[in-house]
Amino acid sequence: MIKPARKIPPSRGKHSRYEVPFIRKKSMILCEGSIERDYVKVLDFDPTINEIISQPIAIFYSYRGKVRVYFPDFKVILTNGDVWIVEIKPAEKLRKEENLFKYVVGKLYCDPRGWEYKVVTEVEIRQGFLMKNLNDLRSFGTTQVDYKLLIYITQKLKEVGTCTIKDLCNRCIEMDDEDFYKGIYYLIYHHNIYMDLVNQELNDDSEISIQLEE
Repeated sequence: MIKPARKIPPSRGKHSRYEVPFIRKKSMILCEGSIERDYVKVLDFDPTINEIISQPIAIFYSYRGKVRVYFPDFKVILTNGDVWIVEIKPAEKLRKEENLFKYVVGKLYCDPRGWEYKVVTEVEIRQGFLMKNLNDLRSFGTTQVDYKLLIYITQKLKEVGTCTIKDLCNRCIEMDDEDFYKGIYYLIYHHNIYMDLVNQELNDDSEISIQLEE
């Protein structure tokens, strides 16, 4: 385990610390505030993300005659080897002078290393129904489901094409409803079945289809 450059203090008053499961790696990611927490959930859902490191580096810089230390929030390593250094910032604080200076410092640190520096706000993270849907689906990411049932659901969806979850449930007559919903949510979370999680709320009327391979 990589030691963080800065320890996130415990929750106190308006300050909140979260431990968020990184489901695919079976590890926990420490986060400072709810926007960081939600960002980790979005990253965990993205199959191109391989590793998430909280408080990964310390960058020393001079600002208004004083030496300061900047701790970006995350280092994200993709499956193709690309690296992001990510700063999470509330939209209302995005354009503050001291923050604008930090963004320049972060980019100057990343550029010679071939890394990408990103500033992300809750506007990008909390789009539409995405967070509500991910919160509903995440518990099914580790659910044990008989692979034969998963194949059965997938085959039924291939037969009918695009349809609602309820329509597919009615066609899966060899399964009880509990197993069906466990299976369909598992398949959506793991990208085997496609659903527009931003523009649709997860319910029986959600439209689904087979996830096309890229």
